[in-house]
Amino acid sequence: MASPASSTLAERLSANCHDRLALLSLCKDIALEIQRGNVKLCTLVEELGPFVTNEVVNIRERGITTLSYILSEIPNDFLNESELHFIIVFYCDRLKDHHTILPAVIRGILTIVQMINLPHDAPVYLFTNMFEHVQCQAQLLEDRRNIYKIFITLLQNKLDDLKEMGANFVYGVISSIDGERDPRNLMLLFNVLPNFIKEFQLGHLTEEMFDVISCYFPIDFNPINADMVSITREDLAELLAPCLYATPEFAEFCLPLVMEKLSSDLKVAKLDSLNLLCKSANVFGANRLEPYLSELWSIMRKDVMSGGDLEMKNATLKTLATLIEIITVNKRLHETFIDKILTDTKMSLCDIQLSLFRPITNLLEAVARVNKQTCIHVLRVIVPIFLGHYSTKQTLLDKVIIIDTLNNFIKIASDLSFPIKSIPELTWTDIPQLYIDGLTDNYIELRSKILIGLTIQRAYLNQTHRILLYDTVCNEIDNGNLLLIKICHACLAEFATLYPNEVLTLTQEKLEIDTDDTNVKVRICRLQALSVIAKIPELTNEILPKILGAGNSLNSEISLTALNCIHKLVSTKDNFDIQYYLYNECNIVDRLILFATKHTSADKLSLISNICQCIVRGLSTVDQQTITDKYIVQITQQTCDTSVVTVIISLLISLRQDVKLTLDKCLLQSLYNLAINNSNSITRMISCQLLAVILNKMNNMEHFKDCFLYLEEKVKTNLESNFDINTKRATVILYIWLTKAAVTKGSYNSQDCLNVFTEILKHKEVGEYVAEEYKMLTCNVEDALTHENFCNIKMFYKQRIFQHLLKQNNYFVKNSRQNYLIALTYLIEEMPTELLYMHLSDLVLILFESLSLDNEQLVLSTLTVLKLLLNTKHTIFSDKMQSFLPKLLQLTTHKSMNIRIVALDCLTSYTNYPAILINTYKPNVLKKLQKVLDDKKRLVRKAAVKARTHWFLVSTPGGIKNE
Repeated sequence: MASPASSTLAERLSANCHDRLALLSLCKDIALEIQRGNVKLCTLVEELGPFVTNEVVNIRERGITTLSYILSEIPNDFLNESELHFIIVFYCDRLKDHHTILPAVIRGILTIVQMINLPHDAPVYLFTNMFEHVQCQAQLLEDRRNIYKIFITLLQNKLDDLKEMGANFVYGVISSIDGERDPRNLMLLFNVLPNFIKEFQLGHLTEEMFDVISCYFPIDFNPINADMVSITREDLAELLAPCLYATPEFAEFCLPLVMEKLSSDLKVAKLDSLNLLCKSANVFGANRLEPYLSELWSIMRKDVMSGGDLEMKNATLKTLATLIEIITVNKRLHETFIDKILTDTKMSLCDIQLSLFRPITNLLEAVARVNKQTCIHVLRVIVPIFLGHYSTKQTLLDKVIIIDTLNNFIKIASDLSFPIKSIPELTWTDIPQLYIDGLTDNYIELRSKILIGLTIQRAYLNQTHRILLYDTVCNEIDNGNLLLIKICHACLAEFATLYPNEVLTLTQEKLEIDTDDTNVKVRICRLQALSVIAKIPELTNEILPKILGAGNSLNSEISLTALNCIHKLVSTKDNFDIQYYLYNECNIVDRLILFATKHTSADKLSLISNICQCIVRGLSTVDQQTITDKYIVQITQQTCDTSVVTVIISLLISLRQDVKLTLDKCLLQSLYNLAINNSNSITRMISCQLLAVILNKMNNMEHFKDCFLYLEEKVKTNLESNFDINTKRATVILYIWLTKAAVTKGSYNSQDCLNVFTEILKHKEVGEYVAEEYKMLTCNVEDALTHENFCNIKMFYKQRIFQHLLKQNNYFVKNSRQNYLIALTYLIEEMPTELLYMHLSDLVLILFESLSLDNEQLVLSTLTVLKLLLNTKHTIFSDKMQSFLPKLLQLTTHKSMNIRIVALDCLTSYTNYPAILINTYKPNVLKKLQKVLDDKKRLVRKAAVKARTHWFLVSTPGGIKNE
């Protein structure tokens, strides 16, 4: 007897079959009853009998849909094999029913095949019926997708069972996917087809399988609706390629297809073909590639030698290199192919001035890089040609080209760890000696190429060669020729790494900097050269102390050069920790403090301060604490010279947050006095920075509040008092740093600080100065409040500052208006374009207003920002064209040359907007620009010609036709 629940099942289904939501709810309830054992699956099917056998198609469809819904609500491990066998047979029988019922049947089958206890014979039975009764491509999109999902699910979970079908299954899959056009379905298929092709023996269906897939190559796809926006042509192309080389048996079909598409005029087809060839070569192997190599080379050679697209050339060279790498395993085939390439190209090497010379050498370089065997094969042919050219060519330019080209091949051989002389056929050559002889040439360009070549050959030069080279390098360093100096530095560094003892002796004999009888310019050149090799551990002990000692030279040029060298060394990251060496072995902190005296120049003091920051930044917490404890008292007591105090302050900016540094009242007052009252601008600035850094790193909020309140009161008093303008300006700078400390930290009072600072823009005496310095809040060049100095830097703090200032637009009128516009314009230059997009409607009005003012710097900054925004082609600028174009034309005759140039650039940018919009203004613009063509400044005339040409070409045949 049926259970009470099941006895009313048909009635319940009848009552709810017309209400989809109610039916879904009922299906969930029935699924729960099945799980509890109150209803048997076979009973459910029997109860659904009147529905699924009804003469009315719609009722049968609702019956199958109901059953499919119920199955989808049952856990995939609940039904046993016999139940699943029963339901599979039932569903397969429904495949013979009316076509409108098929979608519900397919949904049910998709649910069933995901069941864990699916019987062993179910996949074969299922697909036998599906292939017989369901024409996949006759179904709707969603139903086709579900069929593919059934295929994918069983391929992943029941592969061995599917293999029992053999060729029948392969044929069924081919028939099902043949003609599929939906990109979403293709993404599904392309993901799984490579594995399918590898797992199944295609046999006589190999070509048919390939044809079904290859019809999509190359992919030609553009999204036509929102559902497909996430799918790109590149996505489809990337997934399609592995399908075309999934098995080596595809080679005889794939390679002719590649050659056909490589011969087309479509760039995308050629690039896709090269990519396919590059990826498939390894799968197909040398033997299958052999019949096609000659024709492939003939096709690719055209792209390499033509003056066409660089992307195409690079892709072709990469593919050619891949082919050579694959066929290297077959010595005969490899040699034959390389010989073919050399035979077809070496004639173009006979005349250096031929247009094909450079493309051919680029090609041969790419070939030589593949591996050692290929490189040797190429070098055997081209080295005699180049050496013959060098010995017979009379023009220096030809010799430069030959040496430059030869250098590239020597570098390739060196990277592959062998010298050219080791090739049996080239043992007669002596390229190092040829290069050494060329060092005496008077032509600087040739000497530079020879030095580069000798540097490349450093591992293969004998001692005699090296000694002669060292002499030349030292002479060139002393001469200070700008064209050779960097090359000499690089040469010295490479040889110092390989032969440290030789170069150390060289520095002691020929690059001495302590001799008083040596010219200052020579000593400067030597200092710069020594700094390049100072970071090599084997040379550091000898060289670095000398450079540091020169930092205190009585000659200011030598002193600044040495300090610049030290700063460059400590500010670049290297494997050798030079900061620790300078601190522990050279006592650099104490020495730099001694270097600072009251007579120290601003440039030298700034350098010393920057070096101190870099040194301390790289030290451990313990070492930083030692420095802090040792020197902090000298700031509070101020018993030393101002320059020394400045250096000490710079030591404390880069401290880690766990270093103990208490901003007590004494230190606070001392730093405040230095920031406001000191006569040295560097000291004032660095004192502000230290106050800001300490406040930013401070974790004790009560102490933070007290210190900040003390400084804010001082700032307020100074600005309201009768102090001189310099004191008030120093106060402004201090408050900028205090505000930046609060905002970057994300402090509770950051908004108040911004409000106060923005209000100072209205100050009669310093308002304009505040506007000009406002960008310090977001400036990228300052190096105090940074992550590197262990400060707390909140994300998007710059955006917060910008948005705050923008909101104040309506509060600035009359005299303060210009200050506000200057501050905002400067900030805009620091902001990302994405942020500016969000506020364009407000910014456009502000920019136009700024262009109408008399402040030259403001107008120039506004034009710079406008040019950047115009290049985005945003519609708001086309809407405001009637306002901006007359103003820009007016500014093309401004007294400032820079303003005239940028205004002309903006006019040029406007030609990128739709021609239908700018045509109205074209006659007037051309007329006005005619006058600017006679501007007295060449750069203005150049910009005017460009602007007028662009405007003239708008809407002309073959010209600019922006739609």
